[in-house]
Amino acid sequence: MEIIYRDGLARIGKFETPHGSIETPTILPVINPNIPTLSIGEMVALGSQGFITNSYIIRRTEKLREKAEKNGVHSLIGYNGPIMTDSGTFQSHVYSDIEFSNSEIINFQRKIGSDISTILDIFSEPDFSYEKAKTAVLETHARMQELPKIDDTILAGPIQGSTYGDLRKLSAELMSSSQAGYLPIGGVVPLLENYRYDILVDVIINSKIHADFSKPIHLFGGGHPMFLGMAVLLGVDVFDSASYVKYARNNRMLFLDGSRELSKISSLPSWSALYGKINVNELKEAPQEERSRLLALHNLSAIFTELNEIRERIFQQNLWQYVEAKARTHPYLFRAYLKILEYSETLEKYEDLSKKSSFFYFDRYTDRNPFLLRLKRHTEAVTGNDTGNSTVLSEEHWHPGRPHSEKLVNLYEHSGRNFLLKWQNQLVPIELEDTYPVEQIISSGKLTNHLDGIGEGPDLQDQAKSFTRKDINTAVPESEYPVRSYDLEKVRKIADFQFGIGTGKVLFPEGCTVTRSRSTGRIRGIFYEEKLIATQRAHDGFFTLSIDGAGMLHKSTTMPKHRIVVTNDTAEFNARGFNVFFKFVVRNDPDILAGNEVLVVDENDTLVAVGKSVTSGSEIHFFKSGVAVKVHRGAQQGTEKLAETDEKV
Repeated sequence: MEIIYRDGLARIGKFETPHGSIETPTILPVINPNIPTLSIGEMVALGSQGFITNSYIIRRTEKLREKAEKNGVHSLIGYNGPIMTDSGTFQSHVYSDIEFSNSEIINFQRKIGSDISTILDIFSEPDFSYEKAKTAVLETHARMQELPKIDDTILAGPIQGSTYGDLRKLSAELMSSSQAGYLPIGGVVPLLENYRYDILVDVIINSKIHADFSKPIHLFGGGHPMFLGMAVLLGVDVFDSASYVKYARNNRMLFLDGSRELSKISSLPSWSALYGKINVNELKEAPQEERSRLLALHNLSAIFTELNEIRERIFQQNLWQYVEAKARTHPYLFRAYLKILEYSETLEKYEDLSKKSSFFYFDRYTDRNPFLLRLKRHTEAVTGNDTGNSTVLSEEHWHPGRPHSEKLVNLYEHSGRNFLLKWQNQLVPIELEDTYPVEQIISSGKLTNHLDGIGEGPDLQDQAKSFTRKDINTAVPESEYPVRSYDLEKVRKIADFQFGIGTGKVLFPEGCTVTRSRSTGRIRGIFYEEKLIATQRAHDGFFTLSIDGAGMLHKSTTMPKHRIVVTNDTAEFNARGFNVFFKFVVRNDPDILAGNEVLVVDENDTLVAVGKSVTSGSEIHFFKSGVAVKVHRGAQQGTEKLAETDEKV
């Protein structure tokens, strides 16, 4: 699978099948060849890139089997694009047994030309005992292992394990290490039918983070619009669903925030495929068969409308805030969102260094957002236990994008204390005022220090010295002479946050000069011995390293810190400024954040380039195609210069 855009675990990606590519996130509508409801053309027009049908139903229905064996499943369905086939696992689970073995089912799917063929796995119910669920996991893996090497279809290896996190982990690892190229999360339909989205959060996370990131993750049966955003946020790439038909037969309609009975609505939403073509009264009076068809068309358009919104949110990198806002639309979703917050520390390492979009602060629950946990952890590391050596500045001293008063800067430079800003429900080093998400925030202002276990309040404030604007104006400097430079300390502290504590003094030693933009007054570049070391990005306040800055970071650290190691054969191309591709990566620092600066080195640890990592360090080794590092300077390209309009301060 190739990543096009990402937002944490969510991703717009593309993977190839024998009958074409599929761009994720998407849904494969379920087609029952015995009971066609919508035409292929209607579903493709709404956004369908592929379909899923049941190979067991086809095989046991003589007429369908003969046609599929003669002309293929694509002819049977009437579609020449990607088609996935299920194996009959659910039928086996419901009816205790089916007449075909795993090998027979797989061979039949291959014979009819399925693009993605599913093994006959063992379905595990949410109420299974641990031992019974474990048996299902091991037997499912054994069935994958019994198959010979297959390369004419993509094998789907379902991840089972009921509601047990360690069994989902085990199953994900087993299937990832097998020849399965596609990883559906199975055994979840009962949870979906009962709106147990909170338990689904456990299931999805424990399946996703232990799976091969290069293989698409599919959620069986997860096609309700209200849960799609959460599932994608947690790393699901593909869904399937027959709900668009099942709901329609019961005169129920899918909406973006839930479902409603036809009898209880008065108008159609503008996104509906029926909008402007038929009114609600005409729909209610239509014959049952035609009404079911029209409602199915509406329901499928609801699913694709939501998926289109999710894709745009991934592109804008604000899917988390979309999910957080949507969680308030239904109690079951909100319960699931609270469960997601319990995994915030786990999810944090998959989040980028920063986002394109502003950071939305809703209320106290936002305090558990991975970005705020990352910031809080850094502040605690900086201050340590020396809270008595901290000065807390009230909110009136912080104005995004505006310089501090000369009096405040003077007090800072004549003191060795930690200067901290009150910001939302935590304290932040003043030096990080320009970095994401501190400056880039849009806040509701609904703050509280008592978070009922959801987050922790600013515990430093009780011991730290607090300064108001009046205190700043009347305070006497602690030292007769300056003990530090505000600009130099600021860039050092940003580097400490971006690359790790202690990095700032390495990148920006004594003697560095800082340049500011004449038009905005913001920091632009940092020089040392007339060489540009780094530039500060306007959109997130972090640094882009020059090749000389990368060299300083490289000399001060050892393998694999901040590094992505490439083959010696390809290193020369990166040294000339070409991007790094996943297939040429030998190893890497697992702690790399997506979107952060990385050192590109060869197998001898020779620095060849500097660039931005596309994924987190935990994901890189899984991928074999696509760009791993967007190189912005190679070692053979020389050093960068800053615009002449900038001035040194």
